[in-house]
Amino acid sequence: MADQPVADPQTPVEPPQPALAKSSRLLSLDAFRGITIAGMIMVNNPGDWGKIYAPLGHATWNGWTPTDLVFPSFLFIVGVAMTYSFDRRLSEGASRLRLFEHVVRRTIILFLLGLILFSFPIWRLMAPYILALGGLFCLFRHEPPLAWPLDRAARRWKIAACSLIGLALLWFVVDFGYFQSPHPPAVKTGALRVPGVLQRIALCYFFASVVMMFLGVRGRVLATIVVVVGYWWLVKHPWSVVPPDAYPASTRPEGSLHAWLDARLLGGHVHSELPDPEGILGTIGGVGTCLLGVLTGGWLRGRRDDRDKLIGLFFAANLLIVAGLWMGHSVPINKKIWTSSYVLLAGGIAMHMLAMCHWLIEVKGWRRWSWPFLVFGTNAILVFFASGILGRILGFFSFGLDAPSMKAWIYQHWFAAHFPATGSGPYTASLAFALAYGALWLVLMIPLYRKRLFLKV
Repeated sequence: MADQPVADPQTPVEPPQPALAKSSRLLSLDAFRGITIAGMIMVNNPGDWGKIYAPLGHATWNGWTPTDLVFPSFLFIVGVAMTYSFDRRLSEGASRLRLFEHVVRRTIILFLLGLILFSFPIWRLMAPYILALGGLFCLFRHEPPLAWPLDRAARRWKIAACSLIGLALLWFVVDFGYFQSPHPPAVKTGALRVPGVLQRIALCYFFASVVMMFLGVRGRVLATIVVVVGYWWLVKHPWSVVPPDAYPASTRPEGSLHAWLDARLLGGHVHSELPDPEGILGTIGGVGTCLLGVLTGGWLRGRRDDRDKLIGLFFAANLLIVAGLWMGHSVPINKKIWTSSYVLLAGGIAMHMLAMCHWLIEVKGWRRWSWPFLVFGTNAILVFFASGILGRILGFFSFGLDAPSMKAWIYQHWFAAHFPATGSGPYTASLAFALAYGALWLVLMIPLYRKRLFLKV
């Protein structure tokens, strides 16, 4: 028995598993994720879109505001978290094939959730995506997902998976004309928009995962440089400026190729104002942001002490910010097309935020302040998706109230009525609504956090 651990290559990993599980989740990372989710909820749900303070709105084109840092911070966190989850699965004995199957599953689920969020509340549009989600659940009920099991119960799950996925594809093909047509009020302009926040997260997660699975540390560094510099060259190169008559309504030269590509490949399934903020070409920049998170996660998982880790993080963060500002003289800092200068600047600021959270929580042990953000951060996708669904319910339905929507009625009677109608009053009322909406979701998520019920996509 004493020689057995040496003979079995898996045994040396098993004894320290409890300690690994404890260290594989950074509270500082969860807190930072919660801060970004709280920011997303606040900026996505003002009381009045026409009355928002400037820092809570996006930059019109070039430049940036604090709001423009929220989404890249979340993508950065996705990259950091990947290093922990991947290493944990590999230490548990998962092969790279099983890991890749998990990556594909998560990518598809996130993309489908994004489509459901935009389709809501039109059930005819949502149905094939919901069926596909059910099929994926059944498919991965017993692994490996693509193998035909010998167990009778497992075979039933595989048959159910094939049936649901096949029905989803058939529904989408047969009803494709309905997908192509506009559907107000859920989609106010044009057909269902395909790009979105969750869709971009899905794609960036997939491509960053491929880099992480098949490349070592040096390869990941090189891939990040290739993505950032290559995308900078693509936007900067003269041929990226498409003639204005080749695509609808966009007069910004830096984004003309983006607008043309979105219009050609996605047709009317884009944002009403091109280029789409989560469009096709800008996803390259998003992958760069995610890869910066991967490199950061690798640094944090190293064997250095906390002091050296923090020094390295702050130094790299300052370097990225300076590089982003310098590159901004060549290609402007622009969130809408996610330019390389924006990747570096936003990545540097996100790295600073993570380093501060790490210092406060992991090093100093000051954790009480982070509790509300941990509530959000441990169920980030759930609260983002659910808050988006409720926001659409409040915005699209009046439920018999004397107002265009329930949201309008609540805002007018509970918020705007208690603030002056002139000066900064309407702006403060709009902000108060956003804060109250975020507080509502904090209260709703607390029971899940206390019971340690964390949704895993």
